[in-house]
Amino acid sequence: MVIMRDIARKTIKGRKAGFVGAFLAVLLASTLVTALGVLVESGVRGGLPPQRYAGADVVVGGVQALPVVEDTDLPLSERVRLPADAVDAVAAVPGVAEAAGDVSAPVSVVTDGAVAELPRPVTGHGWSAAALTPFTVADGGSAPERDDEVALEDDLASTLGSGIGDRVELAVGGVASSYTVTAVVTRPAGADARESAVFLTDERAGDLAGADGRWDAVGVVAADGVAADDLAARIADAVPGVRTHTGDARGHVEFFDIGRARSELTFLALSLAGTTVLIAMFVVASTLALSIQQRRREFALLRAVGAKRGQVRRLVGAEVMLLASTAAVLGAVPGYLVAVLLVRGFAGSGLLPADFRLAMSPVPGLAAVVLCLVTARLAGWVAARRPARLNPVEALGESAVEQPRLGTGRVVAGVVLILLGLAASGIPMLVPGTVAVAGAAGGALLLSIGVALLGPRVLGAAAGLLAAPVRRLSPVHGYLATANMRANSRRLAAAVTPIVLAVAVVSVQLFSQSTLAAAAGRQTVDGVVADHVVTGSDGGVGAAVTDELRRELGGDVTVTPVVHSQVVVRYTELGDPAQETFAAQGLDAAGLDRTLDLEVRDGDLGDLRDGTVALSRNASATFGASVGETVEIVLGDGTTIEPAVVAVYGRGLGFGDLTLPHDQLAAHTTTGQDSWVLIGGGDTDAVGDAVARVAAEHPGLVAGTGAGLSAAGSAERSAESSTSLVAILALLAYLAVSVVNTLVMATSERTREFALLRLAGAGRRHVLAMMRVEAAVIVAVSVVVGLLVALPPLVGISVGLTESFLPSISPAGFLGIVLATASLGFLAVGVPARAALRLRPVDAIGLRE
Repeated sequence: MVIMRDIARKTIKGRKAGFVGAFLAVLLASTLVTALGVLVESGVRGGLPPQRYAGADVVVGGVQALPVVEDTDLPLSERVRLPADAVDAVAAVPGVAEAAGDVSAPVSVVTDGAVAELPRPVTGHGWSAAALTPFTVADGGSAPERDDEVALEDDLASTLGSGIGDRVELAVGGVASSYTVTAVVTRPAGADARESAVFLTDERAGDLAGADGRWDAVGVVAADGVAADDLAARIADAVPGVRTHTGDARGHVEFFDIGRARSELTFLALSLAGTTVLIAMFVVASTLALSIQQRRREFALLRAVGAKRGQVRRLVGAEVMLLASTAAVLGAVPGYLVAVLLVRGFAGSGLLPADFRLAMSPVPGLAAVVLCLVTARLAGWVAARRPARLNPVEALGESAVEQPRLGTGRVVAGVVLILLGLAASGIPMLVPGTVAVAGAAGGALLLSIGVALLGPRVLGAAAGLLAAPVRRLSPVHGYLATANMRANSRRLAAAVTPIVLAVAVVSVQLFSQSTLAAAAGRQTVDGVVADHVVTGSDGGVGAAVTDELRRELGGDVTVTPVVHSQVVVRYTELGDPAQETFAAQGLDAAGLDRTLDLEVRDGDLGDLRDGTVALSRNASATFGASVGETVEIVLGDGTTIEPAVVAVYGRGLGFGDLTLPHDQLAAHTTTGQDSWVLIGGGDTDAVGDAVARVAAEHPGLVAGTGAGLSAAGSAERSAESSTSLVAILALLAYLAVSVVNTLVMATSERTREFALLRLAGAGRRHVLAMMRVEAAVIVAVSVVVGLLVALPPLVGISVGLTESFLPSISPAGFLGIVLATASLGFLAVGVPARAALRLRPVDAIGLRE
C-alpha cells in the first residue's frame, strides 16, 4: 500500500493539470459544507454575550422550546415567562446570594408629540433588574418608587437633555404616559450596550409588558465559593419548569430576538444543508468521474502491461485520497469566511440582527473534511470500476474511441429516478398538505440525478435533433460540433450535468418563492376589505387604542383588531406523531365581513369563540382535521389547547394557517399588542377623518387604507424572499464555479484534437467558430433540459400551495438564469480553447495526455 501511495503521489505530481479540476471540486465542496456547518452550530451556540445580565452568575428563564424526539427542538415564538413566585423559589436554593427578577417592555420616547428618533432602541425594565448589570446611580438620584417615576440610562438622558426632576414621555403601543426622572444610571465602564435602558417600578414595568405579575427572567448572584455551573444545576433540580444559563448563554435569555434568530438560522441552515450537501457531493463525484475518464488511455495501458484490477482500483483510491485530503483541509479554512458573508447577507435581509455573532469551532471544518473524503473515496471507487474491469487485450482499443453504450444498471437507475421524481412532483395533485409540497420540491433533485445518469443518451438525442438546424445555420462548424457531440457524448454529458443541475435547482428555489409570494399577495389584496387600518410605526397597537376607536366610531362601524403569533400544532403524519410551527392570527369574528374576507370553504367564522379555531385549506389537509374535529395546539408561550374546528378557509397564505379568537391568542403573546386594527363600514370619509384623528393623538400610530396594508404585506414578503435569495445565491455561486470547472476540464482535454484539426487544414478561427457553436448547443440543451427538470416540481408546488397548475415565473428571473448560463458556458469553453490554440499544432499533437 505504501508503494501504491508513492506511485499515486508521483502520478499527481506529473499530471498536475489533469488533477486541478478534481482538486477544485473537492476544495469548493469543503468550503460550502464548512460554511453551512458554521451556520448550524451558530444556530445552537451563537448569539450575543450578556450585557445587562453581565453581573449575574446564573440567569433563569422559561423553557423556550418543545422537545422533539430524534430531531431539533421546536422553538416557541413568544417569551415563556416565569411565575410570580419564581424569584422567591430561586432565592431559597442553597448557594444563592441574591436573586432579582426582570421584566422588559420595548418603549418609545415621545418628544413634541411624536416618537423620537434615537441611536438605539429603548427598553423599560423593573428597578430590581438594575442590580444585575450592575448599574450605578449618579449622585442625587434615587430609585423610582411610584408608577409615574423613571430612571434613565446616562446616554439616553444626555441625548434627551433630561436630568433629575425633569418630565419625559414614554409610549407603549401608541399609549403615552408622562414620568418624572428620579435618577440617571450608568453601566460599568467598557460594557457593551445594544439598547438604552429605562427603569420603572417593578409593577409598572410588568403592566407595560403585559406580564401579569410574571417575570421574563431571574438573575442570580452566587455566594462566595460557589461555581456558576454547580449553582445552575442546583436551581434546575430545585425549581421545576425552568432553564438555567451560564456564560455567554445568559445572552440568549436577555435578548429574546437573538433567541428567535438562532432558531430561524438553525431551521434555514438545516433545510439548506440537506440539498446543498447532496449537490456538492454529486458535483464532486461527477468531476472525479470525468477526471478518471480522461485518463482511460493510461489505465488501458496499465491493464495491457499486466496491471491487475485490484491494483488499478487501489491506485485510483490512493490518488483520490491524496488529492481529496489536501483539498478538503484547504477548503475548510475559507468556509468560515463564507459563513461570515452569509450571516451578513441574512442580517441585511432581516433574518438576523446585525450584531449576531457566529459560533466558531473546528467541528464544522472537521465534519466537512470527513464528508468530502468519504464522498471522494466512494466516487473514485465507482469511477475506477470501468477501467479496472477492462480486458487487457481490449483495453487499448476501447480507450481510443469513447464507448457510447451505457451500462444496464446506470440506465435502469436513471429511469427509476426520473419516474420517482415525476411521482414526487405529482403528489400535491393527489394529496394536499405540506408533506406533499415538500415531496414535490424534492422531486427536482431526483429528476436532476436521473437526467445526469442518462446524460450521454440525452445529449446524443439532443445532438441528433439539433444537427439539421445547426448545420443549416453553420454548415462546416455546425457539422463538426454536432459530430463531436455524438462521438464524445460521455465527456460532454459530464460537462452538461452541472449546468442542468444548476438551472433546475435554482429555478425550483427561485420560482417556488415567487409563486408563494404572488399567491400570498393576491390573497392579501382580495382578503382585506376594510376601508381603513391603524398600524404602529414603532411597534404594535395597544388595546386601549382599539377601545377608543370603538367608542369614537360607534356600533355601526366594525373595528377588528388583529394579533399575530406562531403556534405549534401536534398531529399525525403518515401514521407517526408530528409537530410543526404554523403562522396564526387572532381576531374578533363580529362584523368580519366588513373588514376581512378569508374565503370560507366550510363552516362559519361567526362561530369563532374561545375553544374554537379556523384552519386554512392547507392546514386542514395537513392535520387531517375538518369542521367539528379538534386539534392540539401549543400557543407561542407554551400553553396547550385543544379547540374545535369551526371553519376552513382558502386564504391561508395571506393571513396565516390558523385563526383563533383575538383575546385568547393575544393573552399568550409577549407584548399582548395588536399587529394592526382594521376598520370597515359607515361613511368612508367621516370614518377616515375620525380614524386619522385618533391615530394622531397616539404617538407612533399611523392611519392608512386597506390597500396600504396589502402593500406593507408585500414589502414583508419581499424581505422574506430576499433571505431565501441569499441562500440561493450562495448555492448558485458554488454551482457556477463547478460548471466553469467542469467545462474547462472537458475543453482543456481536447488540445491534441484541436492540433489534429489544424494539421488537417482548419484555421484557428475555424476551431474557435466550431467551439462557439458547440458552446451554444451545450447552453441551449442545458437550459432546456434544466427547465424541463424544474417544471414538474414547480407545477406540483404551485398546485399544493395555490391550487393552480401555473407557477409564477418571474421574467427577470428566467432571463437571469438564461444569461448567466450562457455567459458561464461561453466563457468556460472559449477561454481554455483559446489557450489550447496558442500552441503550434506540431508541438500540441505530441503532448502527453
